[in-house]
Amino acid sequence: MESHALKKPQVEEVFQETERHFRAVWEAASDAMALSAPDGIVFAANPAYYQLYGLTPEEVIGKNFSIIFPKEDQKWAEVLYDYVFKSPTISPSFETNVVRGDGTERFVESSYSFIIQNGERIAMLSIIRDITERKKVEEALLVNREKLQLVLEAAHMNTWDWDIVSNKILLPANLEAAFGLTPGTFGATYEAFLELVHPEDRAMFDQQVKRAIEEGTDYKIEFRIVRPDDTMRWTAIHGQVLYDEAGKPLRMIIIDADIQYL
Repeated sequence: MESHALKKPQVEEVFQETERHFRAVWEAASDAMALSAPDGIVFAANPAYYQLYGLTPEEVIGKNFSIIFPKEDQKWAEVLYDYVFKSPTISPSFETNVVRGDGTERFVESSYSFIIQNGERIAMLSIIRDITERKKVEEALLVNREKLQLVLEAAHMNTWDWDIVSNKILLPANLEAAFGLTPGTFGATYEAFLELVHPEDRAMFDQQVKRAIEEGTDYKIEFRIVRPDDTMRWTAIHGQVLYDEAGKPLRMIIIDADIQYL
C-alpha cells in the first residue's frame, strides 16, 4: 500500500516554507508586534514596533518591555506584565497612551496572546495598533457635538432621532418636558409620538414623514403638539432619512425648533 506520509526532507521543507510565510507577515505587518519572555524581556519585535515607539533594535531586544513606557511608569508596567502573564484569563484589547523615543505621544490599542508549550506559557505575543488619528477624529467629533449642542440650546432647538428598524424614538429629557411629559414616560415609538400631534395635523404629519422615507428626501413640517394640560406647542422639525447600502431606511435624524405656545 502506498504511504502518503511525508519523509524527513519533505517535513523540513514544509517547516521552512511555513517559517518564510510567518517571517513575511511579521516583517510587513502594519501593527506593531513583539515577543517577550515570562520575565518581560523582549526577544523579538517587528519593524512596525520600532517605528511606533521610535526605538532601535538595540534599545529593545534583551531589555524589559517596560522600556516603551515613561520612566515613572516602568515599575508599574512590570508589575502589571507579571500579573497578566500569570492570570488564567486573557483580557480584551485596551487603549492607552505611550511616549515615543523622541518624546511625542501616541495613542495605541493593545492586545495579547500566549505561546504555550507543554501546557505552560513560555512567551507573550503583544500586538499594538496606533490609533492616534482615530482618537483625534473622535475628540474633534466630541468637540463639534458639544458646540452644536450649545448652538441648538441658544436657538431653542433640539435634536432627536428615530431608529426606523426597531421603531424606537429617543427624545432628550428637556424635549419631553417641553412636550409636557415627565422625563422617561414617553412611549418611545413613532405611534406614541404621533399621538402627541394635534388630531388636525396628524394625517398631514404622517403623510409627509412616510413620503420622505419613500422618496429619500429631506422634509420640513410645522405642526402642533398637544400637551397633557391641553395647551398646544407649535413646533417645526427638519428631518433627514439615513439608508443602508441596499437602500433600506435605517434612521431619521430630526432637528426640532420651538415656534410658540398657544
